[in-house]
Amino acid sequence: MCNFKFKDLFKAIMEQIDLPDNAVIADLGCRDAGFLAEFVKAFPEKIKSAVGVDVNDKCFRKVKYKKPIELKVMDCSKKLDFDDNTFDFVFTKDMFECISDKDFLVGEIHRILKPGGAVICVNCDWDSVAYNGENKELISKAVHAYAVTKQPWMDDLDSWIGRRMYGFFNKSKLFKSTVSVHNVVETEYTEDSFGYDLSKDIAWLYKENTGALIEKEYAEFIANLNSAYKNGSYIFTKPYYIYKGIKK
Repeated sequence: MCNFKFKDLFKAIMEQIDLPDNAVIADLGCRDAGFLAEFVKAFPEKIKSAVGVDVNDKCFRKVKYKKPIELKVMDCSKKLDFDDNTFDFVFTKDMFECISDKDFLVGEIHRILKPGGAVICVNCDWDSVAYNGENKELISKAVHAYAVTKQPWMDDLDSWIGRRMYGFFNKSKLFKSTVSVHNVVETEYTEDSFGYDLSKDIAWLYKENTGALIEKEYAEFIANLNSAYKNGSYIFTKPYYIYKGIKK
């Protein structure tokens, strides 16, 4: 994959996918189309068309892709520009938490899926992310602040989105629903690991003057993680909820 650290998550997702021949698939909120490309690589003889959608082309404008992949700019918070009963499989990852009207998007996914088609939505449950370190209160504060502080580009924010995905779909009564959880567990605090990258992302809380975390607290937070790693007590966990629905 374009980002190798997702290999275990991708394997967990693949265990739940069974595509028909000549399948038409979509990735809503595809970013750089990395997952879409992996689906095509995994099912080279089955996928007829693979459509990636994002709200702008910032992430995929320089991506080299070829048929069957097609990338489109589209706002997933509005009516999707696809005909009814178009897709055999729809995929989303870490996109639902940014949409205000989640029930509307559930309905749109149902509309564009063929009868018996499948949707898989993968979402981190941000309020369940955990680091180990000496300063429990500070680490908890930093992680929770990142989970619940809305960034400017987001229409919405739900730090419990992972655990809530099943409910959003199941209550619609439009799908046969199941859910599983893939846990990222790391004991290495090194560049490009999930825990390392997230710890650097948390810096925006003080850099953007959100008031949720000051620079001194952030520096101590990072020092705690480095200390835990050096003394052998570091651990990072991040749960991804994998919702699967079959259109009724």
